[in-house]
Amino acid sequence: MNCILYQYIGIIHLGAMIFEDIYGFILGKNILLDRLYMIVFVSTPFSWIICKDECIVSYLMKKLENKQYIIGNEPENAKDIIDLFKNEQQYLIFYNLHNLLRMFSVSIVNKRTTTIHDLFFIPTCIFYLCYNYDITYRINYRKKVYPYFQIIFSLYLFTCFYKILTL
Repeated sequence: MNCILYQYIGIIHLGAMIFEDIYGFILGKNILLDRLYMIVFVSTPFSWIICKDECIVSYLMKKLENKQYIIGNEPENAKDIIDLFKNEQQYLIFYNLHNLLRMFSVSIVNKRTTTIHDLFFIPTCIFYLCYNYDITYRINYRKKVYPYFQIIFSLYLFTCFYKILTL
């Protein structure tokens, strides 16, 4: 595959992650944008569940690179982003910081606009982090409790999605 295209897509992917991290901190209340931001937050894990734990962008990059790639074979491999860092250690530092900032940013937006009750919002964030770390660090507890983890997480995501749409 074209190396430059691969890098550009990786940069866009990384840029989107950074934007997700800082959105709540740098932009003021905008009901439409805040709702879209929260829809993206809720939709991202749905895509992981549907795509066998893969980020759709990373999957498409893997498929372009290897036509034989089967979705879900290496969900922890976000090579399009990892390759942008000097080494995997730097990526993991970014990744952990990304997750921390993302949770704070999502919390800020939830408090100012969507106001999803903590009874639904906090478990959704916890499930989000558990799912994310489980994939990245290959802990695989989500596979041990399959499909219960995915079903319960999906119920929380559907509830949040419904709350966002019915504001």
